Amino acid sequence: MPKHYTLIAISACLVPAFAASSLCEATCIAYLQQFNLEGCWTDKITVPCCFSFQYVESYTLCIAHCSVKERLAAWKSFRQICRISTCASNNSYDDVYFTALDSNINEQDALTRDGPLDTAVNISWDNFVAWSAYQDATARNSRNSKIFGAILAGYWALLMAISWFSKLYYHIRPAQLSERGRLSAYIQKHVILPSLHGSRHAEPVLIYGIPVTTIPLRWQAYSCVLFMVLNLIFLVAEFNVTGAASLVIDETSQATLYAANRSGIMAVTLMVPLLQFAGRNSLLTRMTGWSNDTFKLFHRWTARTLVLDSLVHSIGITAYYLRNGGATKYRAVILRNVNIFGIVGVAASCMILIQAQYVFQRYWYEIFLTLHLVLTIVFFIALRIHLSNYTFVYYLYVAIIIYAVDRLVRLVRVLSGNISGSAEIHANADATQIIIKPLVPFKYRPGQHAFLYVLRFNLWQSNPFSVAEIRDNKYIFVAKRRRGVTSRLHGYAVDRDTHRARIWLEGPHGTSYPLERYDSVLLLAGGIGITAAISYAVHLKDKGRKQQVAFLWAVREKESVSWIASQLRHIAENDFIEVHVFVTSGEKEVAEDKMEIVQFEEAMDGDGLSSHSDCRTVFEMDIDDDDRLHKEPVFDDNYDSNGTSEQLLDKFFPSTVHFHYYRPRISRIVRDSMNHESKSLAVFACGPVRMLDEARSAVIENLNDKGGKRIDYFEDAFA
Repeated sequence: MPKHYTLIAISACLVPAFAASSLCEATCIAYLQQFNLEGCWTDKITVPCCFSFQYVESYTLCIAHCSVKERLAAWKSFRQICRISTCASNNSYDDVYFTALDSNINEQDALTRDGPLDTAVNISWDNFVAWSAYQDATARNSRNSKIFGAILAGYWALLMAISWFSKLYYHIRPAQLSERGRLSAYIQKHVILPSLHGSRHAEPVLIYGIPVTTIPLRWQAYSCVLFMVLNLIFLVAEFNVTGAASLVIDETSQATLYAANRSGIMAVTLMVPLLQFAGRNSLLTRMTGWSNDTFKLFHRWTARTLVLDSLVHSIGITAYYLRNGGATKYRAVILRNVNIFGIVGVAASCMILIQAQYVFQRYWYEIFLTLHLVLTIVFFIALRIHLSNYTFVYYLYVAIIIYAVDRLVRLVRVLSGNISGSAEIHANADATQIIIKPLVPFKYRPGQHAFLYVLRFNLWQSNPFSVAEIRDNKYIFVAKRRRGVTSRLHGYAVDRDTHRARIWLEGPHGTSYPLERYDSVLLLAGGIGITAAISYAVHLKDKGRKQQVAFLWAVREKESVSWIASQLRHIAENDFIEVHVFVTSGEKEVAEDKMEIVQFEEAMDGDGLSSHSDCRTVFEMDIDDDDRLHKEPVFDDNYDSNGTSEQLLDKFFPSTVHFHYYRPRISRIVRDSMNHESKSLAVFACGPVRMLDEARSAVIENLNDKGGKRIDYFEDAFA
């Protein structure tokens, strides 16, 4: 049977979820689509043509090859479908069948005749068997593709379920936090905490001075690699290629077409986890304990897999058409509207992948965000039109509904708590203090963050900030002046002591770590990372449990202490919380620094610090390279700030707050903390990327992978 253009166009489309109720019906509907029957106007390959009597007659001749049961079911289904279209024949099957027997032509003549056919087409038994085998293989491949796509989506759901059950277990049995088995300790040391390569995780990888990516943790990398491997296996597994369909399509073309169809179906299925990871996921982050960075990482790799599958689909369809019809017929088919929008969708997804690279997000975040939204909308619209004839378009609907619900819930929360949208802002040294009193206060836990929309600049961009303090239902944030919104916001308020701006608050988001359940806690903060760490310190103080808590903050200049001066004074009132502030530059000459170090190390031979918080040596680390605007600190509303910063520090803080004028050695501090004789230790770090990587490496190096004392490392990279 010659492979005419119409046959190629039908066969090479994405495999539909047949409207047919049986293989017999599906075979006849697909077979008759290749003929230009008079009065047949439908261009859909999944439904019969009810407008043509020639089609009805041809249909009866085709289903005559089926068993009696299948034939009756196919005829009943045909009448039900066409009754909806008001064009069904009221004649019985036998009447139509015998009329068609009296006047029909064979397939060869029908395919070579010019113009619409005014008579029925009679399919031979051999061709019916071949078409039936082809449709059966196609249906099984479509079914397998949906199953494989569901497994890929379920893979991420399984990972989240494992994390949730693990977190729930320790919530129900908090006593388990005081011990760690051999297997658990080994997994933590070699899988959960380490970076995939070396000790760098938070700090980006540089190529010619340009940040190109960050290295994931091992468990994150293993999860993504396994996901990609499963996807590749599913792309080539069990194609159901059959020689019985050789009269319709050769085996090579079958394999090419099935690979293209499967990759397309799997790509659509992946839209569900893709958009699930794209949301703010306040519920899922609390359930799993995953950070927002983990959700973003899985979102990126799901997107990359989706783009890969889309490219395989496009290449496969192109190879199939060129093999069976040549360039001329390929151009004719590809210029159909549904296929044009398919090309647009693939192009948009590739552009999203390119502009979402780390360097663009880091240096041109606002441009990246705008382009990301525009290209995503184009991708959704193009994909919806491309899949208009196929039932698995509902995967796309489910994904969009998930994302829309997430956006709607966020919008309701924002509008319900920010009717006025007014916030009080204060410019303080090189930071901006933002005070918001929402109409509906949210239930905040330490370590969580909120997103702030600065309406003066735009309506769609929001930035995450940790809550530094809650006072009188007012939420106080501290924004370090860097690039973008924080710089513009600081400049907006720098010339006035106080100012009001329209800022909306959305929160809370993120997970809160149960640090209060550990016997000892080490809180490490660097720069603006103090906002997250101080919330835990305040929480631990207010809990009143007699834990051993060491709070260390490395900051470039002493003026920066004014960011959270009242909170520092608050936590320093407890005798079980040690507070050490390391001023790394700007206040002492180098010689004075060295003298201070010598004096401090000599003092450590006595009773300077507790044994779990040794701060004796210098750690060479760049805390922050931003330019600074020097201003005198303001510690609270009632304090006279006319004196020098040194006098203010001496008078404002109690003696339990220790100031040191050098850089702390994080590795030494962490190591000695882990050697402390307590049943469990929590190490929390928030600050510059080098500090985070140093703290993580120190914990890993000193972990005992044979079990025993429980030591957990927690990290917040949102500050």
